[in-house]
Amino acid sequence: MKTYSYMKVIAVACAGALASCSTQPEPTRMPASASLQPDSSLSGQVFQEVNSYRLSLGKSELQRHAGLDHIAQGHSEYLRQHRGKFELYGKNVSHYGFEGRALMARERYNMQNVSENVAAAYHPGKKMAPVLLKLWSESKSHDYNMRSDWTYTGVGVVVDSDGTVYATQLFSTAGNAQTTARERFNHF
Repeated sequence: MKTYSYMKVIAVACAGALASCSTQPEPTRMPASASLQPDSSLSGQVFQEVNSYRLSLGKSELQRHAGLDHIAQGHSEYLRQHRGKFELYGKNVSHYGFEGRALMARERYNMQNVSENVAAAYHPGKKMAPVLLKLWSESKSHDYNMRSDWTYTGVGVVVDSDGTVYATQLFSTAGNAQTTARERFNHF
């Protein structure tokens, strides 16, 4: 039988107790896309179009974030599944549930000041990424989102069986951003 000194037993017990003391789970961190290969998917094309637009305006490129992609993809699927059930300014899209998506981005990925662009379009034979960019750039609030000082973005695109494209793009900054939602919307 081995004997342990009293101090070693206390040290091991304290280390075990400290290791199990956690009041909050650590938020899930999803890195920005690290792929060296260009993303040729429609969501990748939208991402590239928006970044090209930003660069043409002297803005910095956005980094693609896998977690935001996932959230945006879920909303695009929601738009497809519920098509015809809502209408916003003559478009078959909705920002319904945005507060929940923003909260998820904040809690899971430590994102701040989340904003969103959505669109639905049907243009057979056309490249859809430029069409979506045009729709957003012709809308004052959507264009403002594309021009603003964001760091990360996530893009989700779903194509329905008839060729209608539903797109969601989330914009965000990580950490403690200085711009508040009130400041962003007071410019109009």
